[in-house]
Amino acid sequence: MATEEKTPVKKAATTRTATKSTASSKTAPKKTEEKLSLRESAEKAVNVYLGLIGKGLDVVQENFASARKDNVKRLKDLEKRGAKLRKDIEKRTGSFEVPELKEVFEDPRAQFSKFQDRVENAVENARDKLSSKKAA
Repeated sequence: MATEEKTPVKKAATTRTATKSTASSKTAPKKTEEKLSLRESAEKAVNVYLGLIGKGLDVVQENFASARKDNVKRLKDLEKRGAKLRKDIEKRTGSFEVPELKEVFEDPRAQFSKFQDRVENAVENARDKLSSKKAA
């Protein structure tokens, strides 16, 4: 083991020239970039920003279009499944009646009016507290 000599690792000469070229390119801006005024730079930035928003809108529109197509298929499948289930229920119970819309929506309407009253009371209390603080 003592007789083994370690051979020194030589670095390639190309790495030094590569670092020099990258360093010089970083310090020396391109001629076209030097000529850009502040206004042109701002316009470019705004255009990039608007382009980003436009791309996002395109993606959202594509997603909506595909979702609409899928929803039509889903609704048809659900309608078929509902018709099968309705027939099964009618066989077992004899009849299946759909309740009137008034009966279905009476309770939620009452709950909404109670919630609306609570919100209005909270707003009135907040106004009273603010007006009493301003008067004091």
